[in-house]
Amino acid sequence: MTDVYLDISKSGRVMAHVLEPPGLGIRFPSRDAMESGFTPVLADHLAWLSAHGEPVPPDASYRIAEEVEVAGDFESGDDAGFYGPDTLPVTRNEIERYLRIGSWAHRELLELVDPLPEELLERRESPSVRSIREILLHVAQAELWYMTRILDDPTDSGLPAVISQAHGWVKGHSARPLDCLRVSWEAFQEFARSLPPGWEGRVTVPGWYASIPEKWSARKMLRRAIEHCREHTRNIRRLLMSWEINGPRPPDDSPPGRRNQA
Repeated sequence: MTDVYLDISKSGRVMAHVLEPPGLGIRFPSRDAMESGFTPVLADHLAWLSAHGEPVPPDASYRIAEEVEVAGDFESGDDAGFYGPDTLPVTRNEIERYLRIGSWAHRELLELVDPLPEELLERRESPSVRSIREILLHVAQAELWYMTRILDDPTDSGLPAVISQAHGWVKGHSARPLDCLRVSWEAFQEFARSLPPGWEGRVTVPGWYASIPEKWSARKMLRRAIEHCREHTRNIRRLLMSWEINGPRPPDDSPPGRRNQA
């Protein structure tokens, strides 16, 4: 039995998270849509982890372990839920496990987009939806942002070198989104492995670089990085299928007209 954690927005949209085994965060337009469509999504998540040798539950049965109301609506810059397990101090072995799973997610994303011609990287489903190039840059920038969520206020002391250097590189090389993603993920791994003593379990509510107050911890930072990368890999697969490939579409994370924006 897998525990599932729900973010509930005021609009009625739902985002379901699987914290263990980590890596699944998926949006649904309503609670009914989540209840009718979540089981195959969970099964796919468990199969993906199992294919990489990760222990998983024997089936895709689940229970709702916790629900929280969120201020946003699952768009860029909006908040994501903070749950009981996010308060648990993360061990060094767990950090390595999160990073191992995250590296599988990044490898899959890069292998998906690396062969694509420029025409497809730049193509848009509609004016309001990011191109694949923009999605990749967004993922890289989000990973840099996730790291800042567990810092002390950087206003006076500045950002740690690992973050500021990666941020400067990404900002200066935005025309190379695949390389930006590689740089951001390398920085993320270095940062996670070098957490100062006591940071493994502390809870922060950072006011910097954010418009909505939101609780964070090292564990949430790690699992959100995996969830976000996997979410946008699904988004890109959906775009490619709609443009080129016949076959079943992957699970949709959002209603029409609002895709790829989180």
